[in-house]
Amino acid sequence: MKRKAWKTAAAAAALSVSVITGCSSDKEQTQASPSAQASPQSASAAPASPQSSLASSKPITLSIHMHYGNGGGGDKVFNDEWPVFKKAAELTNVSLKGTASKTLTNSAEAYNLMLASGTLSDIIHFGKKEDANKLGGEGGLVALNDLIDKNAPNIKKFLDGRPDVRKFLTSADGKIYYVSFVPDGAASTGWFIRQDWLDKLGLKKPTTADEYYSVLKAFRDNDPNGNGKKDEIPYFNRQSFGVYSLLNLWDAGTGYKVDPKTDTVVYDPINPTYKTGMTNLAKWYGEGLIDKEIFTRKGDTRLVMLSDNLGGSTHDWFASTYGYNVKAKDKVPNVNLTPIPPVASISGDVSWFDYRATVSPSGWGIASSNKNQVETIKYMDFWFSDEGRRLANYGLEGQTYDMVSGKAVFKKSLLDTGNVLLNLQKMGAQQEIGFYQNFDYEKQFTPEGVLASVDEYNAKYIKKVSVPNLNFTVKEQERLKELEGQIETYRVETGQKWLLGAESVEAKYDDFVKQLKTLGIDEVLKIKNEAYVRYKKG
Repeated sequence: MKRKAWKTAAAAAALSVSVITGCSSDKEQTQASPSAQASPQSASAAPASPQSSLASSKPITLSIHMHYGNGGGGDKVFNDEWPVFKKAAELTNVSLKGTASKTLTNSAEAYNLMLASGTLSDIIHFGKKEDANKLGGEGGLVALNDLIDKNAPNIKKFLDGRPDVRKFLTSADGKIYYVSFVPDGAASTGWFIRQDWLDKLGLKKPTTADEYYSVLKAFRDNDPNGNGKKDEIPYFNRQSFGVYSLLNLWDAGTGYKVDPKTDTVVYDPINPTYKTGMTNLAKWYGEGLIDKEIFTRKGDTRLVMLSDNLGGSTHDWFASTYGYNVKAKDKVPNVNLTPIPPVASISGDVSWFDYRATVSPSGWGIASSNKNQVETIKYMDFWFSDEGRRLANYGLEGQTYDMVSGKAVFKKSLLDTGNVLLNLQKMGAQQEIGFYQNFDYEKQFTPEGVLASVDEYNAKYIKKVSVPNLNFTVKEQERLKELEGQIETYRVETGQKWLLGAESVEAKYDDFVKQLKTLGIDEVLKIKNEAYVRYKKG
């Protein structure tokens, strides 16, 4: 019955794809046929041994569908020539052959094309947990629980030590259908301000919402860039939604969180703090404290803001943002965009909500049609070994890193490229397969001036109020998909109207809440809270 279920879903996907792609050629739809036809039907699994990384006693080739992040310019579609995976093949006896088209720029479409073909790749990469659990529940994926217990000691050890990840991976039916990518390190973004402008105007780093407001006004009015023009942009953000980070000043947000007082999932936009926050954001925008082009600006915003000596403050990634000081110094020698502690909210709360997820929805599973399931789980287990984890994090020894006193240390030639992550991804490292990231890799290219701030945010300011990674039944998933999209679209569109002054927050907020309820926010919260109760019960 389950096999029929996923086949039925595949037929539906085929209909969907035909509407999306029209007359797409066969070449666009697939790169390689699955290994069930192209490689050995079965192989003898290598015996489990801590001394051996072999997953198979003889070489085998498995097909893999991997297309996430809408392709990421080609760096997030599996490439048969990635050196990291070629090295893994040497160590495990398992080679991978990609089946996803590099010409497609829509990962959901690429996934549906595979389903529509009626033939699943041996290994399937997922960008969303819901897709994995749905396909698994329909019989398209094999449940990994027993395979992990019997054949994957590294994964089992990891999950035993990280019950949060095990909870995340366990679907509503109690089965694990895929192994996820697990990020490392909490603090990722923070507050930044132009220290050189503060110094020029004789101002201190702001610590409260009122002080921050006063500093932004001083940036607007007192010509800190010294060109005699009132052209400064006090607050900027390279992503239009980034401006809503400022809502933190009014104890508000744009999404779901767990209210520590009630231990329930709540939706911030229907709380009074959201009205207060949006009212103030609209005021700040109207006063010229927020980039007037926040919703339309294109290009490298951070570089423009610093090299043209225009931008005063932002929220963004620690390492990359601080690095723009170096890029802008030729034009603005004294530029110093520096991280600061989170500015206290109006209630006095000094915390930061934007941090890395403890576990990512990206990962990979094993198709039920895969003839080499034991070998495949052993191959996945390799990436959780010390050797596999090092390969996934740092790339190739002697090429991208050297071992120094038992530690992987990036080569200067890689660090000097200015974009370590991109260069690692181009060779197959730091891909969001099932592996445990090591934050040390990022520390090595994070400027010294930022590392102390990262440590400070981790120790003092990160406030983990996000909803944990919940598991939903297929029925719940389908209902959430139906409701949440329209709710988020409405929130975004309304927020933009308010910020731009097209509508009054005060006049329209009650209608906004009513419309959210009409769109189903109460039902969404009911589903999420029921799943949260299940999560807490384990």
